[in-house]
Amino acid sequence: MTTASKKALLKKLIEAEQDPAVLDLVDNVLQRRTRDLAFQSDRVQRVLRSEEQLKAGTYKTMDEFDREMEQFMDALPEQAPKSPRKR
Repeated sequence: MTTASKKALLKKLIEAEQDPAVLDLVDNVLQRRTRDLAFQSDRVQRVLRSEEQLKAGTYKTMDEFDREMEQFMDALPEQAPKSPRKR
């Protein structure tokens, strides 16, 4: 069965369907597939970008990240201790 004939059959079945619950199920299946495909495409793009960054050497190791975070945290001004709340 070709894609066109499958679509035609599904259209006929959907047009003939009277049960809203069945139509909701069909809608959910199609919407979920669309979201999954879009998410998968986004995920693939992120992986490809990551691979490009790795090849170009434009990434940080966890040790480098930890050192930068430590420096950042050390540069923050110390906060005065909070006084206990009065009840």
